[in-house]
Amino acid sequence: MCELTTLHQAITATIKTAMPELATVDAYGGADSSTAMPALFHSITALRPAVDPGDGRSCILATIEARILVDVGDTQAPLRAVTLATQLAVLLRKQFWGVDFVEEANNVRAVPVVADPVLPAPVTWQVKWEQVLRLGTMQWPWPDEPGPVAFAFSPDTGPGHEADYQSPEDLS
Repeated sequence: MCELTTLHQAITATIKTAMPELATVDAYGGADSSTAMPALFHSITALRPAVDPGDGRSCILATIEARILVDVGDTQAPLRAVTLATQLAVLLRKQFWGVDFVEEANNVRAVPVVADPVLPAPVTWQVKWEQVLRLGTMQWPWPDEPGPVAFAFSPDTGPGHEADYQSPEDLS
């Protein structure tokens, strides 16, 4: 399974568990007349390079967006929408989604989405955050060498100088 599929499934499952008042939680979805509300749809909206971990994996900074929608017919829709956005922002603190290739969520921000006044639309809040994703397989291109780590200093290195090597503990 692809890491992004795993991530989206983990986000969906975590939000459903933590925020049971949401009737719909899904990735890359959109609301229509049959969508149970309140609803939350999340997706990755931007990708850019992050610091290379040096282990063969690609490191990507992902911007993730969640849209929270509350039925405009709900008399408390604005309050309910901002409350759900706040709950999500709190959930994002130190959030790794239970997967080992994701760093904690950061740069969380939430704003209301201004609706077209002519068209009836749900009250919507957008919550965005960033997470570093370490994608791919770790690679170690060197053979695993048996034995402990040892240091020597030139010119006393190599064959014939084995007795000159020191352990890291001896160097302190």
